[in-house]
Amino acid sequence: MSHEFWFKEYHTEHNGIFFRIERILFQKKTPFQQIDIVESPVFGKVLLLDGLVMTTELDEFVYHEMLVHPAMVLHPSPKQVLVIGGGDGGTVRELIKYQEVKEIIQSEIDREVVEAAKKYLPELSSGFNDPRVKIFFEDGVKFVKESDASVFDLIFVDSSDPVGPATVLYGDEFIESLHRVLKPNGIVVFQSESPFTRLDIIKSLFDGLAKKFKVVKPYLAPMPGYPDGTWSFLMAMNESYDEPVRKLPSGLKYVNEDILKSAFALPNFVKNRLYD
Repeated sequence: MSHEFWFKEYHTEHNGIFFRIERILFQKKTPFQQIDIVESPVFGKVLLLDGLVMTTELDEFVYHEMLVHPAMVLHPSPKQVLVIGGGDGGTVRELIKYQEVKEIIQSEIDREVVEAAKKYLPELSSGFNDPRVKIFFEDGVKFVKESDASVFDLIFVDSSDPVGPATVLYGDEFIESLHRVLKPNGIVVFQSESPFTRLDIIKSLFDGLAKKFKVVKPYLAPMPGYPDGTWSFLMAMNESYDEPVRKLPSGLKYVNEDILKSAFALPNFVKNRLYD
């Protein structure tokens, strides 16, 4: 008798993603969530939190490069950087490619995610060894609320989906806190869900950011492992940075100069909804 294990994640009641699991590498229930790391023939190693795909070896470089590099090449002096969430380490891995960055502060609520990533996802978590990285294992909302004003040049909100505890990371109060701790010429970047089935979430976050920041730039990237295969990001700032001021790091797998230009070209159904 053949025994096969399959993973299923429902994105709506009518659709989702499924793949075969070859091996279960890690499982642990923490005070915050269920952590699983599994191996798939197509996606490679997959990090699951509460049964939802967070990152896969197949496409994680697209997500992390697109979250980080568009803002990093625009900011004139990216020295102090804050990462909210991102316990797998991919965001930090991209940030340490810039020598201009002097300090990377990460606020991750669950220490066990970081420890599991270090052991089972070394390609993602290698940046944690950089001496510029300091991790605080606490709630991101609390961390930002208690931080001094005008501290950070860039902030990356690398959070889980806006359900349950993560919902507050998409609210007006948190955006207000981010605006306070960001330097006047700073940039904040959110991962902001699928434009196909969660456009209302993107619109709500876009409007919330627009209340506090003069410029909000949405952009898109393909993500096979995420709902609907396309993902969105929102970049917010009070300065209008139009042209890159530094070159991209060498060795990137997805982002190049042409990608940076094209990513901000929005399809009509997204543009019309966000700017209605």
